[in-house]
Amino acid sequence: MDDLFNHVLSQCSSALQLEEIKLPPELARTKYPFNALELVCRNWRSESLRKIYCMRMKVRVPQLDILGMAFHPKPCFDLPIFMFDLTCTKKKIIAYINVCAAIDDAAYYEKYMEPFEQAAKRYAHFQPFKMPEWMQYYRTGCTIYTDPALNFLDELKACIKDYVGLYLPMLTAAVKISGPQKLEAVERAHARFVNDVLTKDRSQIMLGKVIGKEKAGRLFREVLT
Repeated sequence: MDDLFNHVLSQCSSALQLEEIKLPPELARTKYPFNALELVCRNWRSESLRKIYCMRMKVRVPQLDILGMAFHPKPCFDLPIFMFDLTCTKKKIIAYINVCAAIDDAAYYEKYMEPFEQAAKRYAHFQPFKMPEWMQYYRTGCTIYTDPALNFLDELKACIKDYVGLYLPMLTAAVKISGPQKLEAVERAHARFVNDVLTKDRSQIMLGKVIGKEKAGRLFREVLT
């Protein structure tokens, strides 16, 4: 997983002028004795991105190895939100890779979503995993939600690298929105996504059982979104 994170960060650093956002120490790193748990969180921003978040979590028992990242564009750009999350257990992976449209029209989909949908076709053999109801709203032809065996990890990493390779040129070529109606639509889409993650994503509850409800809530509010 570290190799994937290093690749993504290297690609982002080459394409964008990243500025790391300093996090409160209690949110940046959580470590339990005897390496029972280690949780590291980081944030960056750029000219076109309000926030990139990264969460790296390792749990000794039960064995978990997690890497999650999300790219939140500034609302003055009509770019989609891009995210991925890989959770590796002793026997399998749960993977979520998605690109969330900010505007629902044909021209937008042709420009921003179709390139990812074409890439997703190369990974159509991944068996779909049952998606939580709230996430169905964000499901498109480029959404991957699967729980394959560990031997698919390299393919999932390749898929993420393909998506990153498509997404970064969109960020570097981004032009600010002209027109208040379009800006309002993008702001609305971003606000809905953030609210859904904060209020409907049950991984916050599961994380709260490990590190405490208050700290998990702060991580979701201050770091992840």
